[in-house]
Formats: sequence, structure tokens, C-alpha cells
Amino acid sequence: MAAPALGVGSSDAPAPDAAAAAAAAAAAAAAASTAMPKHEFSVDMTCEGCSNAVSRVLNKLGGVEFDIDLPNKKVCISSDHSVDILLETLEKTGKAVSYLGPK
Repeated sequence: MAAPALGVGSSDAPAPDAAAAAAAAAAAAAAASTAMPKHEFSVDMTCEGCSNAVSRVLNKLGGVEFDIDLPNKKVCISSDHSVDILLETLEKTGKAVSYLGPK
């Protein structure tokens, strides 16, 4: 008898909390992505291994959202980090890197 009572109570209570948490997380993510400045870099990437190296160093840095355009050798980064920090991070790949400007 105790198990059904707990099941009913526990399944009813978390649903509104989970929905509210999901809505709050979505709102926070939307606010964060619009608040961070976007920067575009040219990175001399010639293959998927190169783009994986870029992903690896940016993920290690943290606090970034990025898109890699391998055919055009460009990386667009949304981050509150300075351009200098982003350049230093991308240079850790051993590839030639230059800052193209804000996006």
C-alpha cells in the first residue's frame, strides 16, 4: 500500500518542478547566447582532425559557444572571453590563426 501512495505523490510533485526548471534553463540559455559577443576567426584547418583540435581547445577553455566552418576555414565564437584569450586558445592547435572581427 505504501508504494502506490509514494508513486502517486512523487510522480505528481516533480512534473511541475521539472517543467519550471526546464523553462528557466531555456530562458537562461537564450539570454546567455544573446548576451555574449560573437567573434569570427580564420583558422588554417585542412581536415576534420584540424577542426577536432579547434573543438578540443575551445571546449577545454569553457564558457564558449562556437561553430566551425571547415570548408571556409572559419570559426565563429560566442564568448565573454577577450579576443586575446580566444586567439591564444586557438593558437594552441598549432594552426595559423587570425581575428576577422566581430560577427
